[in-house]
Amino acid sequence: MFIEPKTLVWIAGASGRLGRAIEHKLDHSRYTIIPTDIEVDITDLTTVVQHADTYRPEIIINCAAMARKEDAEANPDLAYKVNALGARNLAIAATGSDATLVHLSTDDLFPGVIAHPINEFDKTLPPHIYGKSKEAGERLVRELCSRHIIVRSSWVYTANEDDLIARLLKACREGQTVEVPTNQYASPTSVDTLAEFIVAALECDEFGTFHAADKGLCSRFEFAKHVCDLAGVPTTTLVGRQDPAEAYRIELDNLMMRLTGVYSMPSWQDDVKNYLGAHGLLAE
Repeated sequence: MFIEPKTLVWIAGASGRLGRAIEHKLDHSRYTIIPTDIEVDITDLTTVVQHADTYRPEIIINCAAMARKEDAEANPDLAYKVNALGARNLAIAATGSDATLVHLSTDDLFPGVIAHPINEFDKTLPPHIYGKSKEAGERLVRELCSRHIIVRSSWVYTANEDDLIARLLKACREGQTVEVPTNQYASPTSVDTLAEFIVAALECDEFGTFHAADKGLCSRFEFAKHVCDLAGVPTTTLVGRQDPAEAYRIELDNLMMRLTGVYSMPSWQDDVKNYLGAHGLLAE
């Protein structure tokens, strides 16, 4: 009996929350996954090309990034080195291996307050170093790798102990005061749903730039209260904060997803309920 060889997938930045979620969502009977993190420095072109030449991946997924805005502002050269040069190097390696490159990007490519949903064809205008460095990475991917999928996401959450939901629930259970902005609006999206879309796009042989955010918009405060309510955790110590300097509103329109029919994102309410249920966090 002939056994079809597995598709080889290299996940750069595999130890991060999205890298782990994608590895979990990929069918391991069909894919061989090569996860790497700091042991393969994506900012070094020779190292990246050598790794690709050794394993000859058919898919490269770039989950590596310098994602904290504060870190990017403090060290802009390093932000560009990781987010732009790293993306360039993986694009070069993907082209040399005839591989598809999935590059993870962000809604931070757009100004902080936009009154309408933003689709993939709207002009980017990043307001800070992090967004500018991610925009540069996108540009280099488009220029250097024809077989690419660029995925822009919004607020991505997990149930990890060091992430928003776990910290929020723990603090509220312990009666700690938790301040959450009431004037920051976006579309919270679970890491599992984002990973499912990425796998679907790969398996449908899609290419181009895609927005991938849950349907609907809410403030960080609304999201935090909704999570606590679903988990049966008191919200008496949840306090809204409204600093005009913090205000933003970004709603990604998943236009390319609708046009191609590759996937349909859930509402943010359905997504968080299903995610909390899958991780044993719903109130009984």
